[in-house]
Amino acid sequence: MSANPIVIEERLATKELTGLLALGALGVLVRRRHQRHGRLGQLLDRCQRVSRMVALPTIAVVAWLSSCVVVRVVDTPDGRNLDVLYGPNGIVVQTFEAREILATSVVQAPMWRMGGLGYRGSLTLFKRAALITRRGDALALDLTRGRRFIVTVDEPQSFVDALAV
Repeated sequence: MSANPIVIEERLATKELTGLLALGALGVLVRRRHQRHGRLGQLLDRCQRVSRMVALPTIAVVAWLSSCVVVRVVDTPDGRNLDVLYGPNGIVVQTFEAREILATSVVQAPMWRMGGLGYRGSLTLFKRAALITRRGDALALDLTRGRRFIVTVDEPQSFVDALAV
């Protein structure tokens, strides 16, 4: 079985997102300890230790996964699909098939309007989702059932052209 040819592929620039996660991890590590007395103070100290044990590994895993995001257009017998691969070797793949892509365009996706960095929204619940990993232009997909997906890529016009064929 031969693999479908990849028309265009880009590893997303996630330096800003990874940097913010690193700052969060640093904040967890250097958080000032206040001396606490009594049973409530002991409970709060235990909660702080547990939060460090949970927060640091969680931040590390999210940073690792977010640094490995690939967007690509794949040529299939049914048309050209857009695949978004999350994590190393595409542990999670989000595929937008050619038959569900109604239109593509280049849009401005300012982080402040999109809710910040990361994956925002839900195509199932809100019919809108965005993968924002940096500022600048983004690729917008208008999908069936009134849904819309936006992803920041370096040259969104290249993706628009690749999907238009």
